[in-house]
Amino acid sequence: MEKKIPYDHKIIGKKLKLFFFYKNLNTGLPIWLPYGTYIYNKIKNFIKKINIINKYNEVVTPNIGNYSLYKLSGHLDKYIKNIFKIEYKKKIFLNPMNCPYHCLIYKFYNNISYKEFPIKYYEFGTVFRNEKSGELNGLFRTKVFTQDDGHIYCKNIKEVVKEIDNIINIILIIYKKFQLKNYYIRLSLRDKNYINNEYIGEKKTWIKSEKILIKIIKKKKINYIISYGEAAFYGPKIDFIIKDSLNRNWQLSTIQIDYNTPKRFNLMYINKHNRCICPIMIHRAFLGSIERFIGILIEHKKGYLPLWLLKIQIVIIPIYINHYKYCKFIFNYLIKKKVRCIIDNSYKNLNIKIKKFEKIHIPIMLIVGEKEKVENKIFLRIKNKKNKSLRIKDAFNYILEYISNN
Repeated sequence: MEKKIPYDHKIIGKKLKLFFFYKNLNTGLPIWLPYGTYIYNKIKNFIKKINIINKYNEVVTPNIGNYSLYKLSGHLDKYIKNIFKIEYKKKIFLNPMNCPYHCLIYKFYNNISYKEFPIKYYEFGTVFRNEKSGELNGLFRTKVFTQDDGHIYCKNIKEVVKEIDNIINIILIIYKKFQLKNYYIRLSLRDKNYINNEYIGEKKTWIKSEKILIKIIKKKKINYIISYGEAAFYGPKIDFIIKDSLNRNWQLSTIQIDYNTPKRFNLMYINKHNRCICPIMIHRAFLGSIERFIGILIEHKKGYLPLWLLKIQIVIIPIYINHYKYCKFIFNYLIKKKVRCIIDNSYKNLNIKIKKFEKIHIPIMLIVGEKEKVENKIFLRIKNKKNKSLRIKDAFNYILEYISNN
């Protein structure tokens, strides 16, 4: 018998009208509803802003590719079981990774000077995986998902170290924003025996890459473990593992050093001595799959997502119709402060309204009755907080501070 998961994101997602699956109709293919799409886009826009601040150039690449592209990148030899073939005779495939196209973008620009480095590309790239039906699991494992994918081309090891250090700093900022506090690093290396048919590139290049990552991690003083045989086929990687509120481990962010893919694509730049040199490539994803990240966040937060992600943060409930005007004043003030709120002016019983909004996980309710109207107060009902009645100015200050901290 399958063990029931507390706060199952599939159940919560349907209950809160975020996303859904229909068995046999869209297995492994999530459909996002308006409220879920709002959360999805809030996360994307947050990550997009981080990319812009850190001088990444946004690109858009195709969702399909031909045989030659994935043969050149190595994905056909090392990843074929996970790739969708959509027209086998013409050898067309659904895109399993964004990095081959990012290499083509780099290759498009001829005679790149060392002065232009580092070169950074990112996109919210939709990728496809030919997962078996028994391995699919809600948002955790889907057939199609979007990665916050980025690639940095560096001219030397010094630049690689600097960029990876910066990526780790960004990841820690992101985790703080999403209230993810318990994490460690898994240093994913090649198999100790270095079996040639599992990896590409020379053994000495792998050893160099692994030493770079170990040095960076030790300097950052973040707890880490070493996992042999978990490297990507083109290079070693840093994987951030977070422990959620249900004491489960999840892999999220990843950073990978890649000497090999640029060589396969014959990527070059002109150094200060006017020689052609192959750059070093860093693969990085701050969240990984956005779909999977949302699933993890839902279960970690037990269905109550951070306030800044919510389309509706506050509902204002007048007890009777003659309290509406006072509620409208509260509403107008909060809207000016960019608080996302609504007024429920229906004729339903107060308890019915409260249960309705509890069910859809609205964390803050402001209740206004005759006493509040006469005394110029607001009654605050906030999840996991003691109910309180405050004068309107104090209530506004409390609400704004609470939202900024949650």
